[in-house]
Amino acid sequence: MSSSTGVNLVRFFFYRGMTISAERQQKLVGLAYATAQSQGIAPTAILIRADIHDTTVVNGKRIKDPKGFHGTFAYKTEQQTGDETHVTGHGYTTGKDNFILREAVHTSEKKDDTLRNADKVVWPPEKQLRKYKDSPIGYSHVNQFNPVVSASHDEDIE
Repeated sequence: MSSSTGVNLVRFFFYRGMTISAERQQKLVGLAYATAQSQGIAPTAILIRADIHDTTVVNGKRIKDPKGFHGTFAYKTEQQTGDETHVTGHGYTTGKDNFILREAVHTSEKKDDTLRNADKVVWPPEKQLRKYKDSPIGYSHVNQFNPVVSASHDEDIE
């Protein structure tokens, strides 16, 4: 995780020209963050690449995704921002209108200028993206769970 304890500010972006309702955008932001968190990192930027859909590209061909409906997201840590790299993840759900993470699948780290659709880069310069209206969003993180040990009432507690 990129920050051990504290608040992590995350900037969210969409590709310009995407026509997703404000309500769906808000739900996609939550799904995107859950997808990134499943890898155990605290991202500083997330690009929502697609609304929930049930297709994927294999060997350059679009096919029905055998794992089902998912959102497609790219995310990066502060280090990856400097390195101009990112990780892409699919956040799988149980349906097109369900935004609860069922499973997450991640790619290996790739350069931001990796091509998608043969003529566009996956993560273009920020000025070519549309920043989410409520961005950045702060998330709190605690690396380890330390349960409180309780003592019975008849023990001395100092």
